[in-house]
Amino acid sequence: MRANVSAPARLHLGDLDPFALGRFGYAPILATDEPRTIVEAEEADSLVVRGVEAEEARIYAQRVLEAFQLKGADITVRRAAPRHSGFGSTTQLSLAIGRAITRAHGLNPTIFDLTRALRRTSTGGMYTFEHGGFVISGGFKVKPDENIFLRNEPFVPPLIFRSDFPDTWKFVLARPREAPKSPDGEAEEQAFKELHKHGAPTDLTQRAYFLLSAKLLPALIEKNAEAFGSALTEIQVTVGRIYLPVQGSVFNPASQWLIPILKRSRALGIGQSSWGPMVYAFTDSVGAAERIKETVEGEVGDRANVDIVGADNRGALTRVIS
Repeated sequence: MRANVSAPARLHLGDLDPFALGRFGYAPILATDEPRTIVEAEEADSLVVRGVEAEEARIYAQRVLEAFQLKGADITVRRAAPRHSGFGSTTQLSLAIGRAITRAHGLNPTIFDLTRALRRTSTGGMYTFEHGGFVISGGFKVKPDENIFLRNEPFVPPLIFRSDFPDTWKFVLARPREAPKSPDGEAEEQAFKELHKHGAPTDLTQRAYFLLSAKLLPALIEKNAEAFGSALTEIQVTVGRIYLPVQGSVFNPASQWLIPILKRSRALGIGQSSWGPMVYAFTDSVGAAERIKETVEGEVGDRANVDIVGADNRGALTRVIS
């Protein structure tokens, strides 16, 4: 059999609790309709991997074959989200590979079994992959100096909340063309260890939890875009202050210059996805998003890529051909 998997990217809307005062990695996350990660796999007697990100794809493919005791797979990675930019590209790539291989072999493991097989901790991208929409990932408890991401037995966070996201609400993404890649793997592990050397900003973390539960969520449920954008901006600035000791500024230094431009664009909210360097403006309609995009492009020229995305409320789509 052959399986095709098309997975959404995600915007990480703020890691509220990197010190694990409550739960490490407690965060709101949104699946987006673009960019897609598209993987095809066919059952085979050995492992063949081709296409974009083939070297990393092979690592995750081998883990899946080993975990489910499968002979092999012929894999093509046709599309992948830009790496280390804030799209959750590694999580989506690994899960798409795992889903494509197992479905090509007639298996249908749960997202939890797939995540464990891949040996990759997810702070919530597993849920946007599986369900799409807007989710709140419940994080996990970690011990002092415990590895968070580089683990053989991955942490699996609970799903606290999931909702469709309004189709008319849009994000205008801005990615500087010249920027260092965001921390990943050992670099990300080290960044958190460095952050943890500083005193936990209890007041900021408690403020972030409050903003999420008392402002952002009610605004989403009531479909109040103005209130959602205001709460989103507050969360992003608060989280940026929590990460200030390792990030060096409230937003990624490579993207900081874009923030005043986004503010002048008359967006309802602004923020940064994960470590960046991608930043965004939030608004309530396609027309408003197109006006913001035109305004931002007029100021940044060829220094940044500017795109409009909406929510993906379906999650990864899998097609199996016998």
